[in-house]
Amino acid sequence: MGIIERLADEYVDVSTSRATVRELLELLVGSILFVLVASGLTAVALGRTAALVVGGGLAVAFAITLVSQAYWAVTGRSDYRE
Repeated sequence: MGIIERLADEYVDVSTSRATVRELLELLVGSILFVLVASGLTAVALGRTAALVVGGGLAVAFAITLVSQAYWAVTGRSDYRE
């Protein structure tokens, strides 16, 4: 199983059930670390402006993901169980 399939399976697994606070905190911490590392590597490779663009884009994407997961943690998802 490739990395993309595993990430998709994990996303569906989290989405099918109510996420716990621990899972949401893990997602938050992982997102923050990912944004910091990606921004740092981009700053080294392409400069500060590019790093700000990459960091900002990733931050928006992860913020949407966190809000979505928090919403589904409260309401649950039944449509993925089919």
